[in-house]
Amino acid sequence: MENYFKIIPIAEDIYHLYEPGGVGSTLIIGKEQALLIDTGYGFADIRGTVAYLTSLPVRVVNTHGHTDHAGGNRFFHKVWMNPADKATYKDYQKHQKPLIAARFEGIRKAAGKRDIWPEDFDRMAWYQADTEEFYWLINGQTFDLDAPADLYDQTFEFDAPKDENHLIEAIFIPGHTVGSVMFFDWKSHILFPGDDLDYSLWMHFNTSAPLYTYKNNLKILERYPIEGILPAHKKQLLSPWILKRMPIAIENLSIEKSRRFFHPRTGEPGFLYKEPLMGESPDGIDTIYITYQTNNM
Repeated sequence: MENYFKIIPIAEDIYHLYEPGGVGSTLIIGKEQALLIDTGYGFADIRGTVAYLTSLPVRVVNTHGHTDHAGGNRFFHKVWMNPADKATYKDYQKHQKPLIAARFEGIRKAAGKRDIWPEDFDRMAWYQADTEEFYWLINGQTFDLDAPADLYDQTFEFDAPKDENHLIEAIFIPGHTVGSVMFFDWKSHILFPGDDLDYSLWMHFNTSAPLYTYKNNLKILERYPIEGILPAHKKQLLSPWILKRMPIAIENLSIEKSRRFFHPRTGEPGFLYKEPLMGESPDGIDTIYITYQTNNM
C-alpha cells in the first residue's frame, strides 16, 4: 500500500509513513530487525508499505492508545504499548471509531473530496478489528535492532551498551495520555514523541496527565543527547528547542489568557491557550497551542 502512504525519508534507515488522515508512523531499520512506531488509523494495510521498505522482522510499538496511532494494529500479531493506556485504547475502540469515520466523511464531503480511506476499505471490519495481542512496555526498556529478532521476542534490555548497539529506548512521559511513551533512537539521536511533544499540545482529554506532572517529567529528557524530534503529525524533524520552550509556555498559561475550546470530533470541553513565539522558534513555527481542562492544570 505504498501509494496510500507517503514515504518520507527522515535519516539513514528511518522513514515516516504519512497517511492522508494527517498522521505518520515511523519505521526504523536496523541490521537484524526493524521497529515500527505506531500504526496509523488502520484504514489501509500499512504492512505493505513496511514490506516495501524492509524484509527484516518488524516489531511494533504504540506511543499511546488513540486510534490514529493504534488503528493499524489489526495488521500485526503483536504490539507493545504502555499498560497505563489500556483504558484509553479500549474507549477509542468502542466509542471513538464511529465518530472518527463520520467526521472524516463529513469533512471530505463538504470539501468536495473523495473519502480519506482507500476504495477497498471495509468499514465494518475496521470497527470490529482489535489488537491481536499486546505486550506491555516497561519504562526504560530498549529494543536492539542489531540483535536477531528471535532472541528478543518477549525480553527487554536495560544495560546494553548504547554506543555499540542500535537501541531504541522507551521513555514514559505521562501527558497527552497517562500512558504516553516517547521513543529515543540512540543511533540517530532522534526522539519520537507521538503526540506528547509538539508545538500543539492536546492535554484536555479525561485521560490526559496533569500539566504540572507533564512539565516536570519533561526534565527526564535532559539526560538524552537529542538532536531532532519527530512528532507523529509533522512531516519533518523539529529542533530540540521546543523541549526548553514548552515548560515556559505551561508556566505562562492561565485561564484568563485562554479561550473556551471544544474538541472538534467529540465536543469535549476545555480551554485553549495560545502563546505567540515572535520569531523565537528555529523551526519557523510562530505559536504554541495547548488545550487543557482546569482540573488538570
